[in-house]
Amino acid sequence: MVEPPARRGPAEPTTDANLAFVQRHLAHRHLQFTPLASWPGHRGALTREAKRRGLTVREQDKSMYFFQAGRCIGGTVGLISTLVGYSAARTTRSKTFTKDLLARAGLPVPRGRHFPATRLETAVSWWAEQTTDGGLGEVVVKPADGNAGRGVSVEVRTEDQLRSAWQRARRESSRKQVILEEQVRGVDTRVFVVGDRAVAATVRVPAHVIGDGSRSVAKLAEEYEQARTVHKYLSSRPTFLDVTLMGRRGIGLDDVPATSEVVFLNGTANVSQGGVTVDVTEEIHPELLELAVRAVSAFPDLRCAGVDLLVPELGSPEGATVIELNTSANLSINQVPGYGTPRDVAAALLEEMQRGR
Repeated sequence: MVEPPARRGPAEPTTDANLAFVQRHLAHRHLQFTPLASWPGHRGALTREAKRRGLTVREQDKSMYFFQAGRCIGGTVGLISTLVGYSAARTTRSKTFTKDLLARAGLPVPRGRHFPATRLETAVSWWAEQTTDGGLGEVVVKPADGNAGRGVSVEVRTEDQLRSAWQRARRESSRKQVILEEQVRGVDTRVFVVGDRAVAATVRVPAHVIGDGSRSVAKLAEEYEQARTVHKYLSSRPTFLDVTLMGRRGIGLDDVPATSEVVFLNGTANVSQGGVTVDVTEEIHPELLELAVRAVSAFPDLRCAGVDLLVPELGSPEGATVIELNTSANLSINQVPGYGTPRDVAAALLEEMQRGR
């Protein structure tokens, strides 16, 4: 029998938040995704809930409006609802402006700086200066106006990595601006806020496999992808294998992880990159939910948003950071998690619209 390739030692510390979360919350049910045979999507969920409430739904192009007793109570344009004011929709598109506004409101945000995409050398000098002073350490490089995790590079440690990540981010930025930001440790937690309350909390974990001591990362990744097919929403977004990042961690696709060893296939928890969603609404610390509500209230014309937090430990608010606000947050992340209890975000949105009228 051919011996499997030797497995190199793990590069990530056992204190890594994603690793700890997988070991605690997912290892015992790995690949046991909640079955979801069909899903109407964000707009379909709102339409279904509106009709359940006896509302009339009218659609025009990408817009959809809800009527109660002949009166329009609200609607959506694309994924942005009428609970989001025009200025909030505009300002939250800029990660830089959003972070500045949150910081002025006294909320914890990552340290960092944004640069025009043409100022790579300035960014490299600034990064080197920060590293020398013991400042940022590892950084995240991302487009200032990106979405769905595209163009984001994590765990950037060297100048060569920075230059490569810069080009990736630049390609995804329509405004041609790039952000360098400290790598904050924690699990990616999407809290959906409607009105003055947090209605759901979901942790997003990067695509990962768990070793069995005999199969390669590539084979385990195939099994992972196959298991995701039982969940219609997750399976519609193929897993991205970031071989560059895995290589920096000392992992190759032909390597054979030890039994129970967790291997992350990329560095972003975004569902569009193959991440998985885990409902934690009943487990998350109340102060973390309140932090998300405060983040939304920092914008005067904002009544709903998906708030992205990085949380070192779900049971404590200590060290949590607000990463960004998403006014076009897809409610599917919270409404149909890959693991755990579905949360009816659509109902909360329609209720808020009705309450406002």
